[in-house]
Amino acid sequence: MLAHEYPSVDTLNKEPGWRRFTGNIMVKAKEYPLYAIDCEMCKTAEGSEVTQIAIVDESLNCIYKTYIKPANPIIDYVTAYSGITADILKDVTTTLADVVKHMNNILPTQAVFVGHSLENDLKALKLYHDKVIDTATIYSSGKGGSFKPGLRFLAMKHLKAKIQDSANGHDPSEDAMTCMRLVKLKVKRGPKFGIVVNGNDNSLSIYLTKQSKTGVFIDKPIVAQQHCRGLAQALPATSDAEGLDTLIRRLSSKSEFYWYHMYKLEPIYRACTTIHDMINNPQLTGALQYIDESVQRIYTALPADTLFVVYSGCSGYWKKPEFNGSDEVMKKLMANIVGQVRRGLLFLKVKN
Repeated sequence: MLAHEYPSVDTLNKEPGWRRFTGNIMVKAKEYPLYAIDCEMCKTAEGSEVTQIAIVDESLNCIYKTYIKPANPIIDYVTAYSGITADILKDVTTTLADVVKHMNNILPTQAVFVGHSLENDLKALKLYHDKVIDTATIYSSGKGGSFKPGLRFLAMKHLKAKIQDSANGHDPSEDAMTCMRLVKLKVKRGPKFGIVVNGNDNSLSIYLTKQSKTGVFIDKPIVAQQHCRGLAQALPATSDAEGLDTLIRRLSSKSEFYWYHMYKLEPIYRACTTIHDMINNPQLTGALQYIDESVQRIYTALPADTLFVVYSGCSGYWKKPEFNGSDEVMKKLMANIVGQVRRGLLFLKVKN
């Protein structure tokens, strides 16, 4: 979800109008009960706003369903998908604040939210919660890359159910029930169920999935999104400092692999045309010192018996290639360039 612009706990205070889910400590429930949420949206003068919500419990009972009056004038009801019309909303007085307040009253504090591309629903609700299961992430489309599977596709493939087939638009309770059924099926069948691995996909996240290993990838948002597949969790970071703090916090989790990408040297690489330019760059000393301190901080935070790997990435390639000759010659030239760029330094250490 973080890879799709859902706020983190660190950036939440910068998001105007957002609320935290607190739940009701007086609501009795088992530990970490599941509640599936689905919202329907209409387009307003300020963008998409939620106009209907449904919440379904683990027994597939719809415990809450209501229409919502958006804060801004609607410019497109998107009725074919939302099922919402002007007539439906004309007497509705329930606001977004009313809905969030009600959710905090009827749901227990330890509730786990379930949904499909759940970041869209929670962004529409302007509601922050860190206990979530997203069926668009725990199942795959089979197309490779960062393609998300559609809920309708997953319902037909794994549940043999036809949904979103009404001429009156989507029913949020139907979608929420489908998400709940998919999550329960996943729990029953195991973590690798529903993960279709493309035979040509050699990415690290898919490799981990094939080995039934979990991983955490911390990188730029556009890169992190590419790793949000299989059993991998992607956490975007907009700076090296944010990424480092995220990694330190996550080291206490039970993941078996962590990836953190630092970009401190990248602007220096870009500013140089030769290796001598880089050595004489006035920013180099400060960048290397920052990297040394970061590596030491990570190593200190690692639990015992952890293999720590530091890889320098690419070596850089300073000479601009000149292409002339046959396609075969150019292919060999490019292969040589790629080989040089991929050279780097690798340091391994097991923390005692």
